[in-house]
Amino acid sequence: MSRDIRAAGPASKDPKPGLAQSSATYQFVGFRLGGEDYAIAITKIQEIIAMKPITRIPQVPGFIEGLINLRGSVIPVVNLRTLFGLPHRELDDETRTIIVNVGDRTIGYIVDEVTQVMRIAGDQIQAPPVSITAVSKQHIAGLAQLEDRLLVILEIERLLKPEELELTSG
Repeated sequence: MSRDIRAAGPASKDPKPGLAQSSATYQFVGFRLGGEDYAIAITKIQEIIAMKPITRIPQVPGFIEGLINLRGSVIPVVNLRTLFGLPHRELDDETRTIIVNVGDRTIGYIVDEVTQVMRIAGDQIQAPPVSITAVSKQHIAGLAQLEDRLLVILEIERLLKPEELELTSG
């Protein structure tokens, strides 16, 4: 069963890394990977689906799980756990695929669970600290302190290097 999350209401423009805008409020979809909280701007997400059968393809990097058929469209699927170097975890009833639009491509990202749609004020979003390596920092659009947890907001367009993104094209 898929859920069109755009029904949650309009979102303002995507946040820019390192910029806090107190007058703006942004919408994100939160998810978990390995017990950590992450989010993606809702404007980049097409939909969220339960796991579908994945067709494996040979000679691709380990983070590419394979391909799925979504209403007649063949979409590459990336396992974010593998991409982030986290240990393997069996898929379960909470596992979801977040279908995102990156440039002219549609890609599915497997996450442990989707938690919520949330609105975050621009002044709650901070730039990643300078202590994070340049490679890690390019994937992070910002950080937000929500109650007792830190939310890592991902820059979905930069999760895959250009050469890795090319591997997802049909």
